[in-house]
Amino acid sequence: MSALLELQGLNSFYGPVQVHFELSLEVRQGQIVCLLGGNASGKSTTMKSILGLQRPRSGSIRFDGADITGLPTPRIIRRGIGSVPEARRLFPAMTVRENLLMGAYARSDKPGIAADEARVLALFPRLAERLAQRAGTMSGGEQQMLAMARALMGRPKLICMDEPTMGLSPLFVDRVLELIQAINREGVTVFMVEQNASLALAIAHHGYVLQAGRIALQGAAGDLLQDHRIRDAYLGGAATG
Repeated sequence: MSALLELQGLNSFYGPVQVHFELSLEVRQGQIVCLLGGNASGKSTTMKSILGLQRPRSGSIRFDGADITGLPTPRIIRRGIGSVPEARRLFPAMTVRENLLMGAYARSDKPGIAADEARVLALFPRLAERLAQRAGTMSGGEQQMLAMARALMGRPKLICMDEPTMGLSPLFVDRVLELIQAINREGVTVFMVEQNASLALAIAHHGYVLQAGRIALQGAAGDLLQDHRIRDAYLGGAATG
């Protein structure tokens, strides 16, 4: 199983404050990989770096065999990386369908877009019932589903999800986790940033624990789920995340 995404030796800064210290990790094709850590551990900066929103001072990011370090975000998206950002970042005044189609903005294959819309709505039937509803009037869980469905409309090889369960009711947390697994079964690799270790590790194949900008632990998700050091890895870090 080859690495689809590789971060090698990233050193990232906000002004004089260093956030990443020789950060290296990989996401293998077909896996769900989670990056865990407490507040200010550097998780969000990791996601921003992958998506081209934050350029590391040194180190490299490779995707599908090519160096994407420092590329503009639109070019990274076109290469096959989808994004489900923290707080979802939908267009609240636009309808569910309009938000969905925004996920295909870089595509021009109308028959393929129509086929993918049908496929995505079959995966998210709740959205199919609300196509004409404004996204801003939906519940948090429904909005999270829409953000995931929008990302799928770009036909990504990899989806990066930033805190996909944050602020959701327990019912929707379970449903979102089920949908992440369903997306992965369809062949999409998933890299997710999460604070809730038990939830993330329960569905992931591999996990990394980030502490103050450094990888403190890594391994098979099932092994990490049983590791007493997981709790300790959330304690430290004064770096900006």
